[in-house]
Amino acid sequence: MLTVPLYQRIYIQDVLKKFPKFIVKDFVKSVKDSRFPKYFDASFDQNQFDRYMKEFYQYRGNLLTGGICIKEYVDLKKYENHTNEVRVFYFDQNIISVCQNSDQPENAPMPPVELIQKYQFLDSRFYTIDYAELKDGSWIIIETGDGSVSGIPPKQDLEEFYKSLCRIIQKRKDVLR
Repeated sequence: MLTVPLYQRIYIQDVLKKFPKFIVKDFVKSVKDSRFPKYFDASFDQNQFDRYMKEFYQYRGNLLTGGICIKEYVDLKKYENHTNEVRVFYFDQNIISVCQNSDQPENAPMPPVELIQKYQFLDSRFYTIDYAELKDGSWIIIETGDGSVSGIPPKQDLEEFYKSLCRIIQKRKDVLR
């Protein structure tokens, strides 16, 4: 991933030397449900890219956060036309929830348990990791985020999510007594 300060001009040819296809987002969100391209590649020239960046700033508006992130675009496996992405919430080194995150069918594969468990000990109290299945069936991390600003997946059972969080908080209180 590359990061660039807000409003600094990004030279597409420089980015293409690192990533043959790439996406643009701010430190928190990308632009979705618009005519903004889902990725950029060598078919875009600098003038087109500059115009799209201007649109990016307009789309994000007051929600624009931090700086610009440029990430390599990868081809993800799809099931019924939905990518296979899974969001995992972690709190105090515990896994709170593992939930599909892109309206894929419920029978789509989940990431390996070992992969999910491997990242539960990061130096953060509350965070998310989004895992995605590549076209070849392997899994990658496509994003990590602060758990307090990460969206709840559409299929998430909210009651179970908050109960899991409460159980961990209660365990911590019991240990501190």
